[in-house]
Amino acid sequence: METISVGKGELGLAVQRLLDENSRLVTAVCLDQEEHFVVKYFFHKEPDLVCLAVKVGKDEELPSISGLHLNAALIENEMKEFFGINITGIALDFGGRLLLSEESPRAPLLKKRPETGDGGID
Repeated sequence: METISVGKGELGLAVQRLLDENSRLVTAVCLDQEEHFVVKYFFHKEPDLVCLAVKVGKDEELPSISGLHLNAALIENEMKEFFGINITGIALDFGGRLLLSEESPRAPLLKKRPETGDGGID
């Protein structure tokens, strides 16, 4: 599998390039690296997978790719809800309440910040 690191500003162009090459979005994951997030979008491009990896500061915004590929909307909503990552411009934005209720903890998969204790994982 090829992994391509891209900046936030390059993400849209990289996604469009893969879609133009008939690649399919498979899934995406968010990794909490404590100081920042790494979001990985996986595309099937015959005969293999290609991973676009984007590093995002915890206080930064990540532009959604759902305008280019609508299926990304659900995945991005899940990442926003479970990690608290600020993904902007999601085509169908559930406002952080796709799967969790109002009574659920906010960003339950976010690792605790040592200085504040915020986050859902002990």
